[in-house]
Amino acid sequence: MDAAYAATVAAGALLQLPGPLDTTVGKVFLALVAFLIVLTVGRVVLSIAWKVALIAALGAGVFLFVTTFLL
Repeated sequence: MDAAYAATVAAGALLQLPGPLDTTVGKVFLALVAFLIVLTVGRVVLSIAWKVALIAALGAGVFLFVTTFLL
């Protein structure tokens, strides 16, 4: 038996085994990783949205002040 044939047989045997992510624990792990990715992206988006909302509120406050007391 040569090395190439043995490697082919070993690869075929490994492909027939269930993957580690096909188990219940593997699916829970994938769900947690996806949840962490969503949290990370959400945190970045919310930090940007917070700054935009703060600038908009300050702009509206300045506009209200100018139109009420200066004009």
